[in-house]
Amino acid sequence: MKKLKIKIVVANYYKEITDPLTQSCIEILEQSKLKYEILTVPGVYEIPQMIKWKIKPNNYNLFITLGCVIKGETYHFEIVANESSRALIDLSINYSTPIGNGILTVSNKEQAIIRSDPAQLNKGARAAMACLS
Repeated sequence: MKKLKIKIVVANYYKEITDPLTQSCIEILEQSKLKYEILTVPGVYEIPQMIKWKIKPNNYNLFITLGCVIKGETYHFEIVANESSRALIDLSINYSTPIGNGILTVSNKEQAIIRSDPAQLNKGARAAMACLS
């Protein structure tokens, strides 16, 4: 049987948000005694390209994406949120590869802090659980 290869891809633009997401994700994987590799990219928009570089067809890849997009005053939020999400879905379908989406898309930083709170079941933990199920 081929070995599960878990890669956590983290956009570290908002490190204070993604650090707790990453930690919660890791806790879920370690509770399941699974090994993983963490890959970092500058922002959410770069996550799909990193996954494309790392996908190896028929190799039991599993990806968990973590990041944060905070709405600003321009259309940039919609482009990054929508296009990165679309690209992740396309990659998952085209390569038959599970991709857990733990990317926060929020209206402000306060929402991001709440949704990345490690005291709650944050989006990092939820993305890991979704992939493992």
